[in-house]
Amino acid sequence: MAQPNESRRKQYVEVLATHRIDGSVRPQTITFATGPRYDIEEVKKVGRTKEATTHEIALRYTIVVNGKETFLFEDEGR
Repeated sequence: MAQPNESRRKQYVEVLATHRIDGSVRPQTITFATGPRYDIEEVKKVGRTKEATTHEIALRYTIVVNGKETFLFEDEGR
């Protein structure tokens, strides 16, 4: 995760998620290409947003990992 003085950047991660009977999705863990795996402690909010780089509508999950709030985007299944 980004350190206080470290800038954040978009990167693709592997996501393990639970798909519930009601159609909702709950991300459980994220794994970076370099290997570290993190548990998602909390999903605070899920909403639609316009993706900054492609300007397409994406789902944005506001999540907590290692006590820090960050965002997880789902853009056309990616």
